[in-house]
Amino acid sequence: MPFNKLHAFFSTRHSTFAAAGDQHEAVSRLPYRIVTTCRSSEVAKLEELMRPLLASYDVTRQVNEPAVQSHLTAITVEVMCSVRERAGLVQLVTHLAQEVSVRSVRWESIPQRWQRGAQAQAQAANAPPSRGAALAA
Repeated sequence: MPFNKLHAFFSTRHSTFAAAGDQHEAVSRLPYRIVTTCRSSEVAKLEELMRPLLASYDVTRQVNEPAVQSHLTAITVEVMCSVRERAGLVQLVTHLAQEVSVRSVRWESIPQRWQRGAQAQAQAANAPPSRGAALAA
């Protein structure tokens, strides 16, 4: 009997909970960076492969830069991704890593600017006074 009451409660309130979850997902989209190093001659092929795989993500930046070695190029893609979409991001990185022309793939979260500023302020507040400051006082 109690189960029926819970079922009735959640079935009438389901749309409210789903809408709240959607709002939370939109707010909690986090930035990630994918760096793929490949042969310079294979950049166009790899970009063609990546385009449909990245279609479902909000791509904020894409850059091709020469890597340390002259015959390699680093393709850097920055995307916004929710927690639910991260599994797809892992699959994307795994798929890229299996390509013959790819030398390395890494992905990382990008700290948001306001977090970096807050961390810098916290470190400055917690840092011991410098030796020069102690002598001047």
